[in-house]
Amino acid sequence: MKTIALLAIGAALALASDQDNKKPESKPSSTAATPAKPGHPAAAVASQPAKRKLHQPAVAPAESKLTPAQQAAAALPQVPPGAKEVGPNLFSSTDAQGKRWMYRKTPFGVSKWEEKPGEQEPRAESPASAQAGTIMTDLGDSVQFQRPTPFGPQKWTRKKSELTEDEKSAFATQEHARQSVLGTKPADAAKPPEQH
Repeated sequence: MKTIALLAIGAALALASDQDNKKPESKPSSTAATPAKPGHPAAAVASQPAKRKLHQPAVAPAESKLTPAQQAAAALPQVPPGAKEVGPNLFSSTDAQGKRWMYRKTPFGVSKWEEKPGEQEPRAESPASAQAGTIMTDLGDSVQFQRPTPFGPQKWTRKKSELTEDEKSAFATQEHARQSVLGTKPADAAKPPEQH
């Protein structure tokens, strides 16, 4: 009984697929109105589907015409030939109206801005001023440094024999300031007398 039911279902599916395959295809509307005669060139053209032109844009881009003033405004700034170099990749120039312009060469081109009176180029922080926020603690033969950073305090220890000149001068300055506040003598003079 099961076998007969499966055969009936398979026959019904096969009949349904045959009916789908026998449906007539719809022809393009241009050839449906006028039947083409066999052997006629129009019959060959009508049997081929229409081809699309894929590489041509649907709408042609409009050509933009820029005036010379617009072209000059759109041009990238360049360092003028008479500009004076005031720093690494930094140039200064004065235009015909008396405005002072600054130019900086960057990997992305030249950057241009007007220099305002009283405006100063930011200077790199000197090592002495970088040490100003640093707390130094004498540990005998070494010095512990602690500097506040945006990510929390940074601590490191260095032997006194390995200190750089900037660290030595900052440490000496801090020790001198600490001793003047406390009213004590330098550490060497404050040693207790040796007993015999």
